[in-house]
Amino acid sequence: MTKYDKILILLVILASIFGFVLINQSIVQGNQKQVEILINNQLYKKYTLDRGLDEKVIIESFLGKNIIHIDNNQVTMIQSTCPDQICVNMGTITEPGQMIVCLPHRLIVVIIGDDSDTDTIVN
Repeated sequence: MTKYDKILILLVILASIFGFVLINQSIVQGNQKQVEILINNQLYKKYTLDRGLDEKVIIESFLGKNIIHIDNNQVTMIQSTCPDQICVNMGTITEPGQMIVCLPHRLIVVIIGDDSDTDTIVN
């Protein structure tokens, strides 16, 4: 085995390790849940749900005011100036696919991410 063979083997091993780390990092990041806040179907803000997050988001527009509380892995609409208060009464959302909608204010709060509890349907 020549000196160049050893260098080539070392480079292949390093590239394999780098690829393995990169793939694992993207899998971990891909499994994180995120909260998207949409106004008029346009992204207003996006948050990553994690244990340390405790955020109150105040949204004021010409349509009205909403206050959203993001705490740990859950999201709640705690206040709204809309007349029917359906969005406030929707409760807390915690899983991907769940959403809170305030139609009078054209506001949608949705959790996105990979849901490991959901079965996959294959055609």
